[in-house]
Amino acid sequence: MYQVEKIENGLLHFFYFYRIFIGIINQTLMAMKKRLLTTALFILCSGAFTFAQVEKGNWLFAGSSNFGIESGKEKIESGSTTVDGYKFSYIDFAPKIGYFIIDKLPVGLALDMYINKEKSTDPDTENKWTGFMVGPFVRYYITDLDGFMPYAEAGMAIGSGKSIYTYAGDENENKFKMFSYGIGVGGTYFITDNVGADLQIAYGMEQDTYKVDASDRAEGDDVTYKYGGIKLNIGFVISIGK
Repeated sequence: MYQVEKIENGLLHFFYFYRIFIGIINQTLMAMKKRLLTTALFILCSGAFTFAQVEKGNWLFAGSSNFGIESGKEKIESGSTTVDGYKFSYIDFAPKIGYFIIDKLPVGLALDMYINKEKSTDPDTENKWTGFMVGPFVRYYITDLDGFMPYAEAGMAIGSGKSIYTYAGDENENKFKMFSYGIGVGGTYFITDNVGADLQIAYGMEQDTYKVDASDRAEGDDVTYKYGGIKLNIGFVISIGK
């Protein structure tokens, strides 16, 4: 009889502590659920705020310039002799306007206007090129790194240009057709909710085709110059919401 009462008391104590243990577990699980729900809501709200600049329906305005990046003077060395070559300057302005068709993906039109000038040591000799191109572009913002948004971009353009060769006051003018394409990677750091600084490294190829007079070459001949390389673009971005 004594053994039976001892077993019953043991079972009662076991179930007593079991209920306490289960209660603690339930309270812990409820607290974890609340914390997880709060964290999830915070992440969603943060994400909605973070990507507000690049969400569907926004407009993107961007501009970049290479002004001053490509300018200088050529030096020609022959043995122990060094002479000045030509001085050159290059100005390029490339505004863009795009529309976010889905979150983080704007598509639109890009313009490219440039002036390239070379001046020889002979004060009477100068070469000057001007060009204008327009074409589509697409950009994809990959993620947000605390306000800095890396992206990949691709585009192409067609246009026309003009070269002027001046010697002793006489000008020789030639017009040409232009085609270009480029791919690049970069990043936008949004200083405010709508305005950001933009930095891009891109590879581009440009093709200029001249129509040569029949007196210079066989009738119908074209001369094509191709240029390719990597360049750095620094500019700004403005994102305007719906």
